[in-house]
Amino acid sequence: MPVSARVTSFSVMKIAFTGKGGSGKSTLAALFVGYLRTTGHRVLAIDADVNVHLAPLLGVTADRRAALSHPDNAAAVRRHLLGANTLVGGVERFVATTPPGPGSRLVTLDAADPVLAGHGVALDERTHVMHVGTYEPEDIGGGCYHGHLAILENLLSHLRPAPGDWVVCDMVAGTDAFANSLHAQFDAIVVVVEPTPESVTVARRYRELATAAGVADLLVTVGNKVVDETDADYLRRELRAEPLAVVPAQAGLRRARQAGRCPLPEDLDDVTALRAIAGHVRPVEATRRATRLRELHLKLAGKDWVRSAYGDVTGQVV
Repeated sequence: MPVSARVTSFSVMKIAFTGKGGSGKSTLAALFVGYLRTTGHRVLAIDADVNVHLAPLLGVTADRRAALSHPDNAAAVRRHLLGANTLVGGVERFVATTPPGPGSRLVTLDAADPVLAGHGVALDERTHVMHVGTYEPEDIGGGCYHGHLAILENLLSHLRPAPGDWVVCDMVAGTDAFANSLHAQFDAIVVVVEPTPESVTVARRYRELATAAGVADLLVTVGNKVVDETDADYLRRELRAEPLAVVPAQAGLRRARQAGRCPLPEDLDDVTALRAIAGHVRPVEATRRATRLRELHLKLAGKDWVRSAYGDVTGQVV
């Protein structure tokens, strides 16, 4: 049934993992999903990396026909989200920042939810996996991954929470989350950092952009593949802050991957880092998020290309 837009005043625990490519963000996201499963939470894991690593790490085959960004799937999800909301103006007028409004249908983590059941893969009745998709041959020369991510933004903004639910998103490497509204959709953004200059540079840039976007307080760094105290000191010095957690180089993880197994929390020496991440996250205050998402929608709505392609979408916000 359609629900009132006032439901959006609630928050679901939404966490994104990002960082330089190769830093281990997808593996850490998979381990975090595994940790949440062992603690009894309902979890929606979303693979939003163009390289599509999280889904296979969780044992899910990322079939292109099941991708959220596949035109048929994106249209079906948007038709469901639209519900009786007359402010949007039709499925074809959804933009990345289109918010829920009066009559919109919101998505739950109930196994029977139409979006979850129709577009997610169930690992069990409490854990589902979705993937956004990647470039396909027909996209060559005319595709942009930001366009693929628009359906993810729609999904995240139309989530209806329940106590204890989590959404874990493996993001594109680097700073693409600032292209539209993704940086404002999460309750925490975990930047995974290796003790290398290249990885630290990405983390610093992420912090700069997060500060400019007003979400710096949601950003945390997690050191990964740390061999010794020299590595840990390097991260502290170069980041000019103490990482929330440090994950030592793990032989157990290497052995799991070498054997073709999905990484599991029990492959770690301990789950201290995963526990620290889970304990750190707090829901973003509803008014703050709604205000920021409204600002971002109006900013996007003012772009000439949006007006040309979609018309005036400023009226989509209440």
